[in-house]
Amino acid sequence: MFRDTLEITVVAGHGGDGVVSFFREKYIPKGGPDGGDGGRGGSVYLKAGSGVDSLAKLSKRQYRAERGQHGKGKEMAGRAGRDLVIEVPLGTRVYDAETGELLADLVEEGQTALVARGGEGGYGNAHFATATRQAPRFALGGLPGEKRRLRLELRLIADVGLVGYPNAGKSSLLAALTRARPKVADYPFTTLSPNLGVVERELERFTIADIPGIIEGASEGRGLGLDFLRHISRTRLLLYVLDVTAAPAETLQKLRAEVGAYDPGLLRRPGLVALNKIDLVGDEEVAARVHELAAQGLAVVPVSARSGAGLELLKRTLFELLPQAPRPAVQVPERREVVEGLRVEEVEEGVFQVSSPRLERLVGRIRGELWDAAGWLQGEFRRAGLEQALRARGVRAGDTVRIGELEFEYIPEE
Repeated sequence: MFRDTLEITVVAGHGGDGVVSFFREKYIPKGGPDGGDGGRGGSVYLKAGSGVDSLAKLSKRQYRAERGQHGKGKEMAGRAGRDLVIEVPLGTRVYDAETGELLADLVEEGQTALVARGGEGGYGNAHFATATRQAPRFALGGLPGEKRRLRLELRLIADVGLVGYPNAGKSSLLAALTRARPKVADYPFTTLSPNLGVVERELERFTIADIPGIIEGASEGRGLGLDFLRHISRTRLLLYVLDVTAAPAETLQKLRAEVGAYDPGLLRRPGLVALNKIDLVGDEEVAARVHELAAQGLAVVPVSARSGAGLELLKRTLFELLPQAPRPAVQVPERREVVEGLRVEEVEEGVFQVSSPRLERLVGRIRGELWDAAGWLQGEFRRAGLEQALRARGVRAGDTVRIGELEFEYIPEE
């Protein structure tokens, strides 16, 4: 089964905790701190590969990377969690499902995108030993890995995209031009999923995509329209396939109106008309239809996918046009900078609550004796600008300050 949109949840690994440990050995009952650091949690990556042609091959709805191991005594660091690499089809766009932010556009073989970063491992107590703090009885816990819900959207990468109404003969034309074998039958929407084929000429080749037929209102989501229009957005050249027996000039106007309503830029790409099923009418009618179509500014090649008439000319014309057709630009994600603020609020007389995600995380990571970590935390608070924020809010000596689960009496620095 083909699938071109999918939502999955990715969870990076939690970082391992640092450990509180002191060296103990026979004749050395009171050795120094030797707690090792925790390992980093595994990250989650998406990787574009030609071996995957549909998002349906992603069998799970949640993917989780390995967590980092905790540190050990004797300054032994925990092992980092293994990264998780999920293979997706070439042409996959990756969005944050919550914000709609474009995270990656994977269009090259082997291209990877980091979609969930593993949590940082915590520090063991050996990390905090100094000349004045010789026996720290605290360590830092690891941070949780990022968790994200992703919306994956596949947009096929092909040189030529076949544009036409159902039953215009697109699938038959693809089969006649290439070795592809799409399902062909005489009823609407035979093509329910895209088909790719390759047209070759000596050492030259190009790819051609037959995509579900368009109908009026496709740009507004009717029928299979949006599925179709999404996939032609990556093609370099649009080949409009028209049925010579079904008002082709009027049909071309409607097709181009739908394409332009979805993305006006698509109309600026090179285009060509394949006037199909000419075996069903006489030469005079074919000539009249070609004249009508040429008035719309596109070159026209009369063909018959059934009899093979005109196919060699169509191939030559496509090979001549493609070198002039630039590849569509890859959309570059805009990175959003996340700025975490620091806010101080008086919750009752003489009691102030500090709201700061960074400082709250820091307090929550303390393992062991929280008050033993007070000196180290004070230095971290100073570097985060807490002293200035407290003074600006009018906090006075003796007032109570709360940060997460930590509560202390404020003593101004000299």
